[in-house]
Amino acid sequence: MNQGPPASVFSRYSRSIAAKLLIVLILFLVVPAVLYGRFQMADQERRAFMLESVRSHGAAIAQALADDVGRPEADVFADVPERLHLFETPGMRLRLLFSPAGDDNVADFFYVATTPPSSAEQLEVERRLFRETGLLSDVWSSCSGMLELSRVTPVPDGGRELLVSITPIRTAQGCWALIASLALEDEVAASLIEPYWQRPEVIAAVVIYMAMASILIVVLLDVRGALRRFERHAQRIASAGGAGRSFRRLNRVPELDGVAGEFDAMVQRLHDVAVDIRASAEEQVHALKTPIGTIAQSIEALRRAVPSDNARAHRMLGIIDQSRQRLSSLIVAGQRTTEAAALLASPPRDPVRIDVLLRGLCADFEGPCEARGIHLHAEIAAEAVVLGSDEMLEAVFENVIENAVGFSPKGATVSVRLGRVAGDVRIVVRDVGPGASNEVLGQLFDKGFTKRPAAAVDEGGGGHFGLGMWIVSRNVEALNGSVSARNAEPGLEVTISLPIAEKP
Repeated sequence: MNQGPPASVFSRYSRSIAAKLLIVLILFLVVPAVLYGRFQMADQERRAFMLESVRSHGAAIAQALADDVGRPEADVFADVPERLHLFETPGMRLRLLFSPAGDDNVADFFYVATTPPSSAEQLEVERRLFRETGLLSDVWSSCSGMLELSRVTPVPDGGRELLVSITPIRTAQGCWALIASLALEDEVAASLIEPYWQRPEVIAAVVIYMAMASILIVVLLDVRGALRRFERHAQRIASAGGAGRSFRRLNRVPELDGVAGEFDAMVQRLHDVAVDIRASAEEQVHALKTPIGTIAQSIEALRRAVPSDNARAHRMLGIIDQSRQRLSSLIVAGQRTTEAAALLASPPRDPVRIDVLLRGLCADFEGPCEARGIHLHAEIAAEAVVLGSDEMLEAVFENVIENAVGFSPKGATVSVRLGRVAGDVRIVVRDVGPGASNEVLGQLFDKGFTKRPAAAVDEGGGGHFGLGMWIVSRNVEALNGSVSARNAEPGLEVTISLPIAEKP
């Protein structure tokens, strides 16, 4: 099984700048999503480790205070604040509360000490906030075991703090509760509660990443845009026939200067080749016409010199004359072929009023058509301008109309219509002849293909070499147009579409 075409298509698109741009966009979207998930998991582990470290620190302090608060002396309440002050840690706040034994009222917890120290008014405000937020219930519940928290609560000065743990200390006098919290003014503590995507380092990474992605995408888009501009330059140069225009002058990308220079050289070479082809063709035609003219004059002189009753000699002269006519036709056909090649190498791009041109050609064909008993009907209502040359377009329409007239029977009508369809001008030439088989339609525009009746070939010395419709196809394609043929039942219909010239 042949796998060539799919592979070539894949290879083509894999080298496309648009495909590479799409891949870059996908990578810039997928990679951050994958990395963000990984980094978020690492951040969650970091938060859990930090919270566990603070809780362990609070538990160690509670263990150190257990002997002090367990003494039966009455002055224990006076010594505990000083003892708690020894464990003061920057960014961490410790509160020690006490509930007497046998008291089941949640509100009967008393503030014993706090570090950093707070005034009595602040302690009362905090106690009220704890009651309103339900924290005292948590303190009561902690007497049966350590309570791990991660709760943000307000503080009297208008700030916020993160409650991390409540560690109980049970003694004969009652239940002591050590509350460990972190002030959210500290960056480390704040990082424990804010979403990961709001972290300053994450925001900085996103900004840098987006800047890098934007620069890369802009570069790719600029490269693609430069190639698009290069394509438009080529279209402008082709539309203007290369006159007064240069790829290098129109190009704005320094890296494409070399390519632009090569294109300019190629256009110039094509122009020079076209000029050389035309000059060579003209020289060859002039060189061959002189001996052919001499042969024609000699034949006429021989006809006058040969006696009229010498039938064999006159028949031989007729054969020589037919060969001379065929040779003349071959020279004309060769000239037309060479001219077509020259036009393809450097097609002209001059504005041509195609409606005026076609109307004039139809008027020129009226005489020959009437001589053959054929009516030529022209419908040319629309005005249209195309880029090309009178010579190229005349060759196109002359060959199509001549082909239609040649296959039309006496008394038939050949119609020529010109109209505008979207951005194209459309010319339709239809005859009422025998039409064409599918095989003929497939080869109609091939070089050297002809299917004329024998009578038509003999008439005129065999001057048909299958070049007319081939020249039509070559010229139309050189002008960025299209030509097609179909059976009209009866007859054949040839449709030519040419792009309308844009207004400057």
